Amino acid sequence: MAQLCSFSFTSRTHPHNVLTKAIFNYEMTSAQFLSSYCIFSAAVGAFRAGLPVGRTDADSKAVAKAFKEATKGLARSDLASITEYLHWITTQPGCVESNLTQTYATEFRLDRALGRRGRELIDDGTLITATELCLRAGLTEARLLELVRERKVFTMPHWVDGVFGDDYYPAFFAESQYDPACLAAVSKGLLGIDGVRKFRFVTTEHADLGNQTPLKILATKGQHGGAVEFEQRLEQVLLAAKEFRRRVPKTRLSL
Repeated sequence: MAQLCSFSFTSRTHPHNVLTKAIFNYEMTSAQFLSSYCIFSAAVGAFRAGLPVGRTDADSKAVAKAFKEATKGLARSDLASITEYLHWITTQPGCVESNLTQTYATEFRLDRALGRRGRELIDDGTLITATELCLRAGLTEARLLELVRERKVFTMPHWVDGVFGDDYYPAFFAESQYDPACLAAVSKGLLGIDGVRKFRFVTTEHADLGNQTPLKILATKGQHGGAVEFEQRLEQVLLAAKEFRRRVPKTRLSL
């Protein structure tokens, strides 16, 4: 016996931010319709949350394969209903672009606010000079420059308040509670993004890290567990760094 099901989809549209709701009533002739609907609903939800930076569309072969697998064995009428639903999604306003724009704006404001705190961070010892870093970490100036070129250590950009023409480094690179190799791996994993953004990643809490900062996770003092557990924690931070790197805007920062 056919079943009648109602599915609702809610989205905030762009540019008027008006809440719209569409309800689809489908007469199901196959129990597989519900699972197929859920698959596509989840996929659409992930897509609308925002594509990775640099990506404008999914791989066409992967999409075709996923569609074929999800709809295998569906009655023709149910397949038509799924197609109708997907067509409706593609005609909705550009929420993806709007969400990404809002995310970029928020990230940009956070970075500029951090840059304005440069003088405060220098005064409280959070940022230190190259001379002090070399002295505390046992590095030569040549070795420090080499680490910077390899992206294993990063400086704060000169536009940061209080930095001007000098080179300032995060003091955690010289603190004994952190493994230099781990900090180097995280810094390198963030690639070429701005030093302010790297600093923000390392020193702020992240939901995908259990609302902890990468520094807290990577601290060796007071931590229990062996080398395997520490490697797992490092891998967790590197994955978070990869997602952060994809999310941050590519716009050059300045005050």
